[in-house]
Order: sequence, then C-alpha cells, then structure tokens
Amino acid sequence: METRELFWEIGPTAYVVFYAVAYSVIAFFLWSVLRHILKYRRGASHPLPVDVWAGIGRMIREVLSQRPAFRRDRFAGHGHTQIFYGFVLLFIGTSIITLEYEITEPLFGFTFWQGGFYLVFSLVMDIAGVALIAGLIFMIWRRAGFRLAKLEYRRSYRGEAELRPPARGWRREDWLFVGVLLLITVTGFLQEAVRLSMDQPPWQAWSPVGLGLARVLEGLGMDAEGAAAVRSANWWFHGMLSLAFIAAIPWYKAKHMIAALGSLVIRDPKVLSRLPRVDEEAGHVGVASIEQFSWKDALNFDACIRCGKCHEACPATTVGAPLSPRDLILDLREHNDAAQGRAPEGVSLIGDIIDPETLWACTSCGACSEVCPVGIEHPAIILQMRRHLVEQGEMDPQLQSTLDTVANLGNSFGENPRKRGAWTKDLEFPVKDIREEPADVLWFVGDYASFDPRNQKVNQTVARLLRSAGIDFALLYEGERTAGNDIRRVGEEGLFESLVEHNLDQMNGAKKFSWIITTDPHSYNTIKNEYPEFGEVAPIRHYSAVLAELFETGKLKPIKPLGKRVTFHDPCYLGRLNGEYEASRAVLRAIGCELVEMPRNRDNSFCCGAGGGRIWMPDPPGLERPSENRMHEAAALDDIDYFVTCCPKDLTMFEDARKTSGHEKDFVVTDLAELVAEAIELESIPLKDVPSLVERITDAVANQIAAVEAAPAAPAVATEVEATTARPPTPPEPAAEAAWSPGPVTAAELPPYEVPAKEGPRIMVAVKHVAVLGDEYAFTEDGRDVQEDYLDHALNEWDDAALEEALLTVERAGAGEVVAVTVGPEGAEATLRKVLAKGAHRAVRVWNDSLVGADPVTVARALAGVAVQEQPDLIFTGVQSSDHAHGATGTVLARILRLPYAAVVIYVEWDGASKLVVTRELEGGVRHRFELPSPAVLTVQTGINTPRYATMRMIKQAKDKPLVVVDGSSLAGTPAGYVVRRMYTPPKSQAEMLEGSAEEVAAAIAKIIREKR
Repeated sequence: METRELFWEIGPTAYVVFYAVAYSVIAFFLWSVLRHILKYRRGASHPLPVDVWAGIGRMIREVLSQRPAFRRDRFAGHGHTQIFYGFVLLFIGTSIITLEYEITEPLFGFTFWQGGFYLVFSLVMDIAGVALIAGLIFMIWRRAGFRLAKLEYRRSYRGEAELRPPARGWRREDWLFVGVLLLITVTGFLQEAVRLSMDQPPWQAWSPVGLGLARVLEGLGMDAEGAAAVRSANWWFHGMLSLAFIAAIPWYKAKHMIAALGSLVIRDPKVLSRLPRVDEEAGHVGVASIEQFSWKDALNFDACIRCGKCHEACPATTVGAPLSPRDLILDLREHNDAAQGRAPEGVSLIGDIIDPETLWACTSCGACSEVCPVGIEHPAIILQMRRHLVEQGEMDPQLQSTLDTVANLGNSFGENPRKRGAWTKDLEFPVKDIREEPADVLWFVGDYASFDPRNQKVNQTVARLLRSAGIDFALLYEGERTAGNDIRRVGEEGLFESLVEHNLDQMNGAKKFSWIITTDPHSYNTIKNEYPEFGEVAPIRHYSAVLAELFETGKLKPIKPLGKRVTFHDPCYLGRLNGEYEASRAVLRAIGCELVEMPRNRDNSFCCGAGGGRIWMPDPPGLERPSENRMHEAAALDDIDYFVTCCPKDLTMFEDARKTSGHEKDFVVTDLAELVAEAIELESIPLKDVPSLVERITDAVANQIAAVEAAPAAPAVATEVEATTARPPTPPEPAAEAAWSPGPVTAAELPPYEVPAKEGPRIMVAVKHVAVLGDEYAFTEDGRDVQEDYLDHALNEWDDAALEEALLTVERAGAGEVVAVTVGPEGAEATLRKVLAKGAHRAVRVWNDSLVGADPVTVARALAGVAVQEQPDLIFTGVQSSDHAHGATGTVLARILRLPYAAVVIYVEWDGASKLVVTRELEGGVRHRFELPSPAVLTVQTGINTPRYATMRMIKQAKDKPLVVVDGSSLAGTPAGYVVRRMYTPPKSQAEMLEGSAEEVAAAIAKIIREKR
C-alpha cells in the first residue's frame, strides 16, 4: 500500500523522548500565546465596534489573494506568495499526518494517509516545498542584493551612523526567520531523498524533488549505510528544528503569522476617515502610557512584519522628517513586550520611547495604513498620543495659537466670521443665504476656500460654473465654521465636537436644502464620515463629482477643448480616504486635456504635507517639504502645461512649492474648476445674467448718489463719505457725565460674597475679555462704541501670561489657589471659563451695565474692591490689562491698595510668604532684579512663559468650578479717568514722504497737525 513509515527505526525510548519534547513545545507555545493574550487584555477597550464576521471574510480574501503583499511592490508580492502558500500547504500536510497518527487511527482505527490520497499528498508536498524554498531564496537575494532603503533599520532621519541595539536584534531576527525556515525545508527534502534511496518504493516518482535529490546523492557516492546514517541523524535534526521554530513563533518576527490574521480581522475599513471619539469616562484623554492603548493597538504592534512599505510610503519619512511609521510601531512593540501591558515606573511613553516631534511630523495622509499588508492603523495610534499632548498643552506655539483662534473665531485665519462670504461680493449675481431662503444645494465652503485670496478666485469660478449649469445653491455665510477635520486630527477632540455641534445646528436651523457640495476634501471627509455620529446630516458631494455629472448630462459643454498636457494630484482626503479617483479625470477628459499620470497616483498619491494640522506648524529648517518633493516629481514628466488640483490646501501648498522648488517656469498649478471655466468659455457673461448685473450696477450707483447727498447732514454713524473727509465731523456733546474733580481714588464698595478660607497662598489675577475688531464694523447710535455684533472676544495675551505665571508660582509653592477676576458682561464668562480650564481655582466677575466702556481707573477700582474681600498675597495683571489697552490698570490698582508694585515683570521668585524677588526688563534688554515685600502687584510681560492650552473639553469641565458674579452698580456715575466722546472712521490717505531741512519738515508737520485738528 502506498504510504510511508513515520517513525523509522525509532525505539520506545526515543519515541517517548520525541513526544515529551513535542508536547513540551506545544505547551510552551500555548503558554507564550496566552502571555500575549493577557498582554492584550490589559489594554483598554477599543472605542469602535468591530464587525468580526465581516472582518473574517475580508481577512480570508486578502490572505488567499495576497493582494496586500503585492501592493506597491510586486516583486515582494511574488516572493511572499510563494512563501505563504508553500508554508501553508506544508503546515496542512503536517497537520494531516498528525490527525491520522494522533487522533483517527488510535481512537477510531481509521487510516487515510495511504493509497491514492498519499500519492497526491506526496506530490503536493514536494511542489509546496519547492515554492517555499524559491520564495525564501528570492527574498534573501532581494534583501541582501538590492539593499532596499525600506529594509534598512538605521534611522538616517535621526542622524544615526550605525544600528541601535534593538535594530541589530531586528536584523538578526529577519535572517534567522528565513534561514531557519529554509533549513527546515531543505532538511525535509533531504529526509525524503535518503528514505527513497533506501526504500526504493514503486511510487517514488510521486515525490519528484526527493527522488531527484536521491539520485544526486547516489551519484556523489552515498551508499545504503551512509543513507541510513543520514536518515537517522537528519530525522532528529529536522524534527527538533521544526519544533524549535514552533516554540519560538510568539517570541520574534514569526509572531506576525498569527497576529497578522487577528489584525486583518479587526481592521477598521474607515481607519482614518472616521476617528473614534474620546471616552469621557476613561479619566484621561489620549494615550500617555502603554496600558492606555487598546487591545487592538497592542495586537497591531505584534502584527508588524517589518516590510517597510509604510516607511517607504510616508511623506514625512521621504523628506527626512523625524517619523517612520514602521519604526514607531516597532518601538511601541519593544516597549510593550517589555512592559507586558503595564506602565513601567520611571519610563515615559512620550519622551522616552516616542519623541513628541515624531508624533507632530505626521500629516495623517493615511498612506502608511493603506499600504500596510497586515492592517496596522498607524495614524489612529499617533492620534491617540497627540490627544494627550494637546491635553497637556505640549505643542508648537503656532499650532496652539491656531487652535485658540479657531475656538474664538471659528476659522484658522483669525478673520472676523463676517468676512467668510466676502468673496461673493465680486460676483455678477447675488448668492443666497441658506439661513434666509431655501435652495437645492448648501455649499459648505471651508476655511481655506473662504479666506485665502487665491482660493477665493476659485470659489468665484465654481460659483459661476454652478450658476451656468442651473444649480440653485446657497451659503451659510458667517454661520459656517471650519468643519474641524484637521482639528480632530491634531488631537483637539473637544474643539472638533463643538465645531460639529455648531455647524449641525446651523444646518438644522437653515431653510430647506437637499444636499451639500464642497470644494474642500477635508470638509467633505469629516461631514460625510464623522458628522453622522453627532446628528443627521444631508448627503455631501465633492465638486469634482458634480462637475463630472454636469458634463455627462450635458448641462456643461466644452466650447473650446483645451488640448493641454496636464497631470493630476489626488488629494489624500478625497482619494485614499474616500475612494474618489475618477471624477476629476473624467472632467479633464471632457474638456480635452491629455492626462499624464504622476508615478505616484490614486491610492499611492503623495501628500502635499498640509494634513493633520501640519499646515499650521512650521517646517523643520533645512528639510525638503513634501509639496516640493511632489513638484520635482511633476517636473520630471514630459512637458506638462498644468499641475491640476481639486483641494484648496493643495492649491496653496503646491503654488508655493512650485516657486521654492525652482519649477516656476516648468508648468502652472491650477484648480480643476479654472480649466473647466476656460473650456466652456465662462469668461463671457451669459445673457441670463445681464439683467441681474445691470440691476446690481444700478443699485450701486444709486447708493453712491444717496451717500453724497446725505453727507452734509453729519449723520450719527460714520459713513463711507465721512471716511473721505479731510477732518472728522464735530462730535456731539456727550450725555450727562459725572463731573471730574481731583481727589483720592478708592476701592469700590462691592456687595460681599462668600470667600473661602485660605489654604495656602492666594494669588489674584486680573483678566480682560478683549474685543477683536474685524474689517467690517458699525458704531452704536451714540457713536461712542462699536456695535457688539461686530466684535469677537478673546483672552488678552498679556493677561494670559500673567495667569500662567500665577499658576506656575502656586505650583512651585506646592499649595495655594489662583483667583481670576474680570470686569465684564455675561459674555466675559467665556473667558473666565477658559481661565478656569487652564487651572485657576475660582473666578469672580464684576458687572453692571453702567460699566460699558469703563476706563482703566474704574476697572482698577472694581478690581480693588474684589481684592479687599479676597485679601490676596499677590496680584498679577498683564502689562496691557485694561480696557482700550492703556496699560494703566495695574499701576492704579497698586496705588489704590497702597501695595508695592513692579511693572514689565519677566520672572518671579516667591517662597509663598514674605520673600519676593522679581526680574523686569527695561529698555534695550537690560534686566533689573530686586526684592519686594508681599503682598504686591505685578504687571507681567508676554514672553515670560508659554501659556498652557485649555482644550474645549477642559473648558466644558470648568463649568463645575466656582464663578461668582458681583454687582458693580456702586461704580456707576463715579469720576472717570477719561470719557469717549465719539468714535469715527479716520480718513483714508496714503503716506507722504516729507523732504527738506529739519526746520522745513517741522513746519510741514505742524501744518498737518493744524489741518487735522
């Protein structure tokens, strides 16, 4: 019967020894796997649901097709496919033998490993062995001969000249894995060869590889005795080596064979397009130590095969930034293997294991996770650590300033929200406000498209295209805030959620519309994939898909096919994250362009470098930017006319990079819509728009005439005509004011409120709710102030520095409290909540409507009234802490309270009692260090520190901190340091160079002063 003896001439003792070793190996393997499972279980719960059955189906498809292995490296794909199928078939064959010898024959007396089944089995095993050996040899040759950068563990971006100890270990593991596996397979064939040489079975042709090797050995002089000796020794060597390989699987690179299967099962198909929310009950935000990663993340760490595909695809790695997705995962795996899911003492995850600059280098383009063959989700792992850094305020000051700006104004440009729709004023037709009248389509414009001048021109082109195609659209105007896509990927989850809530409220409160359009892939991604988690939202489309449909349906028709050679850049958040690759290409074909594809295109597109908040952070000096790298790639194409984008950030980044990379004359960077406008000859105004254009011009002329006629009437509110007058209008007499008379200024007598007993030193900080004035404004009816609707408010930066110094002083003292005080209306509580979120313990707000426009002396009296009740040990104010930025509040406050005073303070040393040493900066950078008794009043200069950042989550939590409102009516009618008689718009004029002698210049200046009185 066709079969073979498994245990050839193995006596009872050897049999027992073999099985003792085998069962020990199996036990050790299971214990090792269990150890990993326990490590995973120590991780946090995964925040997103996992569809296991869908994941299993996806895993089976990807594993059997080996599609991930072929992605962007077909040579590695062929080699890995041979290794995979060879190994799997040999593993199945070994399992079949075990099944018969250990289960079916001893338990049921049933054998099947014989006859025709055995012959086919033998042939398949030979073929599988050949495939495995071929694949291993190819991969060895590829690794040793090609010296691929992605397989090199030396971190050149870190300036490493040689491998670190862990990297040397990784290299040994790589060679050990392929070397041992190759040796096992070769010794398996050797065992087959000597067996066939000795037994000479009639069916030996069904083992062609073993038979061929047997003939070679016989030709080299191997006799029966030699074959028997080799057979006996090799049986033990092959068997023990195989068992050792199994035992070691969970302990080195081979663990990916198991972990990768689990990683693929639980892979999130929307890994970066839809990020998980912060668990409010977790007690922490983000990940600061290894046990705070989820079990899914820990499994991802172990799944890494070190293939380097993510390393090669990462734009940060490509340009030499301090990030390699592969190295990040390997560092986390090494740390977690040592920690076993528990935070080790004295080791900081962020700082000791992972550098913060590594995390901030990520552009969140998703190239690493998309190309990873084992389903590792690098960007989501990076984001979790970023969230912790943001919560701790450990970020670049420029990024922190941007987050503050977005929180205050709803956009990253620091512009007044009223300017969000200003670009529509240059159109020949009005654009609807969806808050006032319905439309078919809501156009969500986004920040860069709304405020960047270059992208505003694109907006106007898109608006004309939509109107030309008969699409009824409207905007939210200042009701829109940034969608928050990049805010979330920076790690500021609380601010992201507040932006989502605001935008959804605006959409829900708007007039009826059917769907949303946007030119911004970042807004498109988050509204499509993340907003639905917070509430119902209308379907959204990117304008490229809309344009493609308009050409397909004939609503747009090319009049002048362009005949240009163009290349197209796939935006990460449109293509890789949302699978939209063809619409823009269809549009380019429709308008007669010849498309020359970039070498890196579609899901392999190369990031512009703006994503993940990188556009708000400075680039490392001396490094090539990703956008410049992309420009070099485009310039290498044959004679292209245009580099086409369909993303506002891409347009900004690439237009700048074209100049800085030296390709300004090689091609033009343009937006897709601009080429469409040229092809359909949109520059000529359609007849249907002429009536509205004429009406608009007529209205504008009528308004100008009315303004000229009204000029002599000296209106109460400043007008455009007033701005052109050579001198301001004569101000009217102010309303009844308190008569000014000299006399001592005293602290205000404020109603008493409950002040807790001191438990350590108490520092009072005066903070101001400052008004930010944009380009558009209007005055109140009495002309004394700007209407509140035109003002945005923020925490005064000088007071922010004073607050930070107060918090640091208390922290250094190890006890005490910081009490924030402001004089302002109810809206000022937003500033106080931010102050409390930064760490202040309590807050006091003094107000009465009579304090509108209060001068620094009045403000100081109110603050002094609070100080009388609080009895602070120190009082901090900003250098410019008062209303109207006169900087007098701190000085007056000190005089009222008769306390020692120091101005322009840049450093404070205090023992929490009487000893106080301050350093202040004088003119020319001279520093003056001296002692003061406490209590004292200190006015703090910016630059003394870097104020900490208050996340939106902290601000929400600060609502639980005490905030007392004190009636300030006792300050009404009291003498003031000055009175605002009237505000007006100054004349617009150009600078004029004064020439002549000193006397002539002085005379000219005197004349100007007399004329301007």
